[in-house]
Amino acid sequence: MADGSVKSGFQFDSYKVDKIDFTVEQNLSTLASRQNDFDVKYSFSFRDALKYKDSADKVLYVTGLRVYVSVLSKNDQHEMAKGMFEITGLFVSMGTFTPEQEEFLARTQAPTILFPYVRAIISQTMYNAGFAIPIMPLLNINEMAKDTKLKIIDK
Repeated sequence: MADGSVKSGFQFDSYKVDKIDFTVEQNLSTLASRQNDFDVKYSFSFRDALKYKDSADKVLYVTGLRVYVSVLSKNDQHEMAKGMFEITGLFVSMGTFTPEQEEFLARTQAPTILFPYVRAIISQTMYNAGFAIPIMPLLNINEMAKDTKLKIIDK
């Protein structure tokens, strides 16, 4: 670390994409569809954060994000494909935060950090499934997470 640099007390350690459940309707209209024949809808849910005490006075947080995808025909709005993608991340803290700060970090910062990873997986899966869509749009996860009822569960 360079002189004068600041190290955050809340570190992103690792992630795993731990669930991909994606299905495509098996019929001619889906197979023959073109890029302008469908719309893609996304919805999100945030997972509670699990809090673990480490033997070295560190605090570990495990939290995640779920993204639901629905590909709808523009012609009749039937669902051509659907999926659920889930990502889990590990975050490390030195345990120096107030409960309010801890809640903010677990509720907003963790999902915000995880979002680009799951976004890339979704975009790649959609492309590989034959839905040549632009990359999934950027979203303000921080703003979306403000109204969640996320809990921090001591383990």
